[in-house]
Amino acid sequence: MPVSLLAKKRAGVDVYQTLAGHTEDALIVLSRYLREHRPAVQRLVDEQNLPFTHYCQILFFALFLHDIGKATREFQERLVKEELSRELSHTFFSLPLVETDLPPEYNLLVRILVLTHHTQPFDHLYYSFELLPRVNYLTEQIKDYLQSCQDLHARYFKDIFPLSARPVFRPPAYIAETGLRERLQGEVARLQQGVSLWGNAARTKALYCFAITLLKYCDSQASRAFHQAALTGGTVCGSLLRNVVNAQDRSSGPYHLESAFDRPALNRPPFAAATVKATGTAAGGAFLLLLAPPGSGRMTLALARAVSLGRERCRKKLVWICPGQIASGFTRHQVTRFWGAEQVALVHAASYYGNDPYLWGLPQNNYGRPNGTATNSRESIFACPVTVATMDHLVFSLVHGLRQADYILGNLMQAVVIIDGLPEPSSPAFHYTLDALALLRKMEIPHIILETALAPALKKYLADAGYVVEDHVAGHNKPLFELIRCQGRQPDLIREYYRLGLRQVVYTPSAREARQITRELKPALPGCPVFLYHSLFIHGDRDRLEREMLSLGEKPGPWLLIIGGDIDPAGPPECDVVHTGSAGPTILLRHSYPLWRTDTGPQCLEDKNNGCRGPGVLVLHSSSSRNEPESHSFNPALTQPLSVTPGYLEAILEEEYSRNKHIPTNLEEIFRACTLFGYSPREVRYAASPLVNLWQPGKRLIDVIPAELWQEELLAIPAAIGERKVKVPAEWYSRHPQLFSTLDSPRDKIILCHLAYDPERGLELPENG
Repeated sequence: MPVSLLAKKRAGVDVYQTLAGHTEDALIVLSRYLREHRPAVQRLVDEQNLPFTHYCQILFFALFLHDIGKATREFQERLVKEELSRELSHTFFSLPLVETDLPPEYNLLVRILVLTHHTQPFDHLYYSFELLPRVNYLTEQIKDYLQSCQDLHARYFKDIFPLSARPVFRPPAYIAETGLRERLQGEVARLQQGVSLWGNAARTKALYCFAITLLKYCDSQASRAFHQAALTGGTVCGSLLRNVVNAQDRSSGPYHLESAFDRPALNRPPFAAATVKATGTAAGGAFLLLLAPPGSGRMTLALARAVSLGRERCRKKLVWICPGQIASGFTRHQVTRFWGAEQVALVHAASYYGNDPYLWGLPQNNYGRPNGTATNSRESIFACPVTVATMDHLVFSLVHGLRQADYILGNLMQAVVIIDGLPEPSSPAFHYTLDALALLRKMEIPHIILETALAPALKKYLADAGYVVEDHVAGHNKPLFELIRCQGRQPDLIREYYRLGLRQVVYTPSAREARQITRELKPALPGCPVFLYHSLFIHGDRDRLEREMLSLGEKPGPWLLIIGGDIDPAGPPECDVVHTGSAGPTILLRHSYPLWRTDTGPQCLEDKNNGCRGPGVLVLHSSSSRNEPESHSFNPALTQPLSVTPGYLEAILEEEYSRNKHIPTNLEEIFRACTLFGYSPREVRYAASPLVNLWQPGKRLIDVIPAELWQEELLAIPAAIGERKVKVPAEWYSRHPQLFSTLDSPRDKIILCHLAYDPERGLELPENG
């Protein structure tokens, strides 16, 4: 075995990298990052009342010591034999060696960063590791390694921050005893106690999450350099990036330090934000409530505000949060017009399937392979410049509800977040969302709530919480659309409107009903383009259908679009008639979006009398009086259409909110319990009675792949696996177990669904599904 301490080995060949070389490469990546993004880092830590130079020292020592636990005889021998396993976890065995003379609070954070740079610090994790009873530390080689600390600082960080501390080699006597495993668990308990003494949970979590995100990024980039370098068998290499980034002239060589951080979205806006009217713009505020009418101008306005906020607050990413568990493909398509498809990621909520052991947070063995966290999972960890995601990601990133929650939160801290619509007040998600936004404010994460109209009391609640309100809807009292009520003749009415040459959207409560009405109407409307869209299409077909639906706005009509299940407000193009059923005011408001003729502002409503298409019609269908909405305002006479104005919308939303006023949830309590240690994803999100009930059991979704679309070759193509997934109600799995089977993949457990699938109709539903 080579004399030098080793950190990396390529699988199947005698190609190694030394501990010193890998660490130097990780520090080179950090040096480059701090040089390129110093204003952003400085702004983030200033908001947490921590000096930039102090934070840099924490990052420096955490990276310098992050793999010191590999300096054991057992690790070195098993690395060569490629026999590493979790019982030799270098993060645990690092603990006795990670010590600096930084102030106690900073030193504690360095130790936690080293311990957790591969896994989140769930309590359960530290009682499930079956570590070796003891290991033999290579103390003389460790001493030599620690001597390089000041030289590395002088070489790469001298002009960034002064080094006022050093690593301390003071190994406790217990490292040579057989009870080492139990001692290490005691050390973890002491770290947990130390964190609890810090007091400010939001500040603690903000500083840790941002640091662990940078630490993982630097580590993964250094590993990538080793696994991609052209090295011959028998090589034991040191630093591979030393000649790439020169600390004196800061020039780059042939190796490109590719990263998700290299192309900031908000620093280079693709449109002139100044051309968007800045009425009521939130100068100096980190939190904005933006009320804007639907249409393409709404997104342009929101992005302009996000760019402005990002520049002011030194943020470089954009995260667009959709209100449900399925992210908006329509939003993704529209955003790519501004930034390009290669910079925009779309990630749906994680499956609720709860039998995966890795949901505890247990790490998969990755020794001998590249650390792929920052490259292979860029979408799910929000490392992309622009990410379109879901409310699950916003809420569960705060409370360990996702496997990489702290990493997601670290990237959220570097972003401007747009919340595209609050859930309806009757949903538990509404209350959790408001509490999540309160935590974002405590952590100084700039964000925009993008809505169309809100209940006045809710608007006041948000204004009192610190949001600058920019309202482009209130005060305009021209009719937006007409509302009529109809019982028992929906198919006939649709055919009648079709003969008049009108474009129509039909909302149904479920995919089953959407398919039924499609089967009934297609033969009755020969020659009419009839489009079916619901949640039970695989993601690849959803993408295709979304592209087709976006093109409908350019067709003169008539056409018919039938939508089942959860709605995507960004989806349907402008139309003449919307059919819907009894629902609360928030849902009915969003159903009405395709009818608004307010693309450039409510003052520009088109009028029948000036040669333009006039207000559209929202038809409220109900089968009996028992299904009528609770609000009396939603009972217009059948023979007399009601002209709906912004004031009317605010009135019915106020009625809805008065029945469902915000009730604080347990989110902040769980947030504090998950700082930094705490619950696992299974406890927070996946248990039968989860700690955070964002969605009621009947609303939870799981990812499945139609069995007829599965091929073994897909195991090597994660992106192709994702394209074939479809989200179905999680309760199907328990109610119809015979319809499902599972298989393992290198990354996750895959659920196959043995129901028929059709690209034009979606997944065939089970009986009583």
